[in-house]
Amino acid sequence: MSTSFIEYRGHGFWSWDGYLEHALALLAQSIGNSPEEDWLVSLGDRRREQSSGGFRGSINPRFDELVTNDERQKRVVSLLDGILVRPGLTCEAQKTAQFLHALLRGQLTTVASSPLDYMVSGPQPYNWSLE
Repeated sequence: MSTSFIEYRGHGFWSWDGYLEHALALLAQSIGNSPEEDWLVSLGDRRREQSSGGFRGSINPRFDELVTNDERQKRVVSLLDGILVRPGLTCEAQKTAQFLHALLRGQLTTVASSPLDYMVSGPQPYNWSLE
């Protein structure tokens, strides 16, 4: 069970990669295939790539590189808002998306060395789909 630390502006959270891959795939799906802004293209491509399962233990959404101003931050938070109200979303993906949402809004104060009492857990194996 691999985990990755997702960081933005000096704070972050640890997540089991399977839950993170699911949440990032939903984010990529929300961005779509041909957004107008180049940074969103990069964000979507990166999410699709890292939700493929080939980055165990080293998922890095590159939020600090791509979500560089308040306008972009609000845009990604808005996309996450849409994910959080999706019907049929697994509890694990919803909680992980909530962590992403809080991170991007500056509401998390945890760092890599913080106690892991917040970790999302659920039954294994975790099988997900975008449908």
